[in-house]
Amino acid sequence: MPRFPGPETPIVSSRTANESCWPGALTGRSVIRKHQCNVRASRRSAPFRRCRLKSVKDWRVGCLFPLYANGAVANIQILLRMDKERKLIVAGNWKSNKTNSEAVALVMDLIRELAAVKEVDVVVCPAFTALSDVSKLVLGSNIRLGAQNLSDSVYGAFTGEIAPGMLRELSVRYVILGHSERRQFQKESDALVAKKAANAHANNLIPIVCVGETLAEREANITEMVVETQLRGSLAGLTAEQVESTVLAYEPVWAIGTGKTASSAQAQEVHAFIRKVLVSMHGEAIARRVRIQYGGSVKGSNARELLQQPDIDGALVGGASLESKGFVDIIKNSI
Repeated sequence: MPRFPGPETPIVSSRTANESCWPGALTGRSVIRKHQCNVRASRRSAPFRRCRLKSVKDWRVGCLFPLYANGAVANIQILLRMDKERKLIVAGNWKSNKTNSEAVALVMDLIRELAAVKEVDVVVCPAFTALSDVSKLVLGSNIRLGAQNLSDSVYGAFTGEIAPGMLRELSVRYVILGHSERRQFQKESDALVAKKAANAHANNLIPIVCVGETLAEREANITEMVVETQLRGSLAGLTAEQVESTVLAYEPVWAIGTGKTASSAQAQEVHAFIRKVLVSMHGEAIARRVRIQYGGSVKGSNARELLQQPDIDGALVGGASLESKGFVDIIKNSI
């Protein structure tokens, strides 16, 4: 039986090694922050107890154990705050929403509400017209700035395009590339996304490269084929080091803005497959360090379940990022 040595009477679980909450049965790579947990007894007489775990890897939140303390037995719940193997990144894609003044008001709220958050990389991606003023506000805060697109070229006669140097001057750190809406409406190809990603890396910008299948493709059982084709094509030409620092986002097209969300199991399955493809491309060491976001109607109520999955390293949030409370709830529920 796993034993939880603490300052008081030892707390012992009676679960055996083949049950779901025993560390040896889990495959995730989460670790418990500061190697500590809170234990709450269901008996009213039993207080909170602090304990340290001998084994700190792969414990699942919310498992129930019998509590043995001073001869009394009660059901307890272990409440764990878990660190992932990779630091979570939650980015808000505001798309073609928010005037400049609205963007300023929203980011001021976010700076105030998220000032204490250090466990998650927080990114906001406003429209290009708001980048300048938002940049001034987030400077010195724990919020990073992202853009929604980037040219595959630098400066020149490219009407309507945004050169990387223009973004760098505004302290933009991330840029979303290959979003399904641009693939669908602007007919962006994997090859074009790869050129944009290379341009981003060449100019010290971190690309967030999006992949995902349509509903018809999922129903035809070709999700993996579609995602692998997009992934390999969109990362073509990048070095292993560039791939390692790229953020990927799995966005099932059928779940974007529809209110439908892939179940945590569905999302984890595709994320694990993406990581498997990365292993085949650049080896396990690189694949384990790449962060893969989930995007598709993420909200506060489903963020925790999604982001607890071992291969889901954050969220690319659309509609829920357009108001402070919704975005803050997602971030705080992921900690």
